[in-house]
Amino acid sequence: MVHPSCTRPPTTWKTFKAPDAVVPDLPELEAGTNHSKTADKWTYSASQVHQWMAKPQTAPKGKKLVFITFDDGPDSTVTPKELSNLEKAGVPATFFMITPQLQGVPVDLLRRSLRDGNGLDIHSYSHDYKYLFHGDANQRAAHVTCDYDWALAQARAVIGSDYDPSGFRYPGGEMSWNDLSKANAGLAKRGVVPIDWNAMSGDADAHMPTTIPGYVTMVKQSIAESGNPRVVVILNHDIKEKTAEAMPSILAWLKSQGYQFGIIS
Repeated sequence: MVHPSCTRPPTTWKTFKAPDAVVPDLPELEAGTNHSKTADKWTYSASQVHQWMAKPQTAPKGKKLVFITFDDGPDSTVTPKELSNLEKAGVPATFFMITPQLQGVPVDLLRRSLRDGNGLDIHSYSHDYKYLFHGDANQRAAHVTCDYDWALAQARAVIGSDYDPSGFRYPGGEMSWNDLSKANAGLAKRGVVPIDWNAMSGDADAHMPTTIPGYVTMVKQSIAESGNPRVVVILNHDIKEKTAEAMPSILAWLKSQGYQFGIIS
C-alpha cells in the first residue's frame, strides 16, 4: 500500500489517512478485482461497457444487457435496503462509492455486497466539482488523478490491498465536463475507464419522480430516448429512500423486457 504522493483533496466527509502497510482483503474479495469470484460469470470490463455505450453498434447481438448502478454511497440506511432489493430479485449491481464514506458503514455491509455478487467501483474521494474540474486540462488531470489515488487508497484501507477496480464514475458524469482527455489518459495509466450512463431513474433530477410508477416511467423513457440500446447503464443513487422503494418495480420491469443483468469490473 502506497500513500498518495499528492496533497489530500478537499472533502466534506470525515477522512482518514491512507495506510502505508498491506491491508488484508475482505474474505469475499477476489484478489485483483472489485468483486467476488462468484460474480465472474456476470462481470464485464469497464472498457468493454464504455465502448458499447460510445458505439452502440458494437454491443453484443442477440441479447439485452443492463447494468444497475448506484452513486454516492455507501450509506448505512439506504444501501442495505438496495442490497435486499437486489437479493430478492436475484440480480447484481455496481456501486460507485465516495470512498471516505466507507468508514461510516459496517464492514459486514461491504462483505454482504461482495458476497451477493455486486461490484464496488469508485465515484471519487472528494466529489468536489470546484476542485476536480477547475482550470485548464492539465489542472483537471492533476486534480482528477490525485483524487483517484486518494480514493483508491482509502478503499484499499477498508476492502483490502488487492482491491482493484477498472471502472470510475466522474461526479456529474464525464458527459457533463470539458477538457477531460488528459484526465482520462491519467486514469488509463491507472487501469481505469470512466463509465457514464444512458438511462436513469431520475432520482438526481431537479424534478425527480414522486411515485413508484413515475420512477419506472422515467427508466422506460430514458431508455427509449437513448434509442433502445442493447446495453443499458442505469444511474441511481443509494442515498435516496424513494429509489429503494421503487427499485423492486424497476427490476421487475427490466426482467419483463428480457434484460440480463451484469456488473462492471
